[in-house]
Amino acid sequence: MLSRAWPLAAALATVVVLTGCGDGHEYLDPQPTGPSMSKQQQQAQLAARPTLDEAIAGYEKLRTTLRERLSRDFGVTGWTEEPGSAEFSGCAPQFPALTEQEASKKFLPRWYAPASLLPQWDQVKQAIREVAGGHGFTTVALDANQAGDAELNLTDQIGAQLSIGTSKNTVLSLTTGCHLVKK
Repeated sequence: MLSRAWPLAAALATVVVLTGCGDGHEYLDPQPTGPSMSKQQQQAQLAARPTLDEAIAGYEKLRTTLRERLSRDFGVTGWTEEPGSAEFSGCAPQFPALTEQEASKKFLPRWYAPASLLPQWDQVKQAIREVAGGHGFTTVALDANQAGDAELNLTDQIGAQLSIGTSKNTVLSLTTGCHLVKK
């Protein structure tokens, strides 16, 4: 009887896997535009957002406030910006008609401090969510705490992602969403 049930179980498992798995596009690209939008439509959608430089200025204020809060409330000192950790990328597949010179996202330089926040992680997360929530980072993309590593990733409505992780060190990183380079 077991030998007859096995092919059925395998077939059902295959159906579940094939129908339950998407490409993850809706999670990686919160506002997909699709190839059906013209270049002008994609530019118009991004024109409603701040330029990349304007967005970066706002995100730098957020990161400064977070570092100050973690220093004040949890004694984190020695914050250092990691040299060479900033990068640009284009906005495909979200905005495929626009080049990297027209629209980009930026991986801002990582900041790190030689301190572990693991013993206070629940209080740290609360402080991070309070500060970041005031800047539009309200969606939790990842909340993990296992095996000596903890990480909290928050996103805003236009696809920027803030990440704070701790183990032996504490690391703060932020990637902008897609923005026009110039209006």
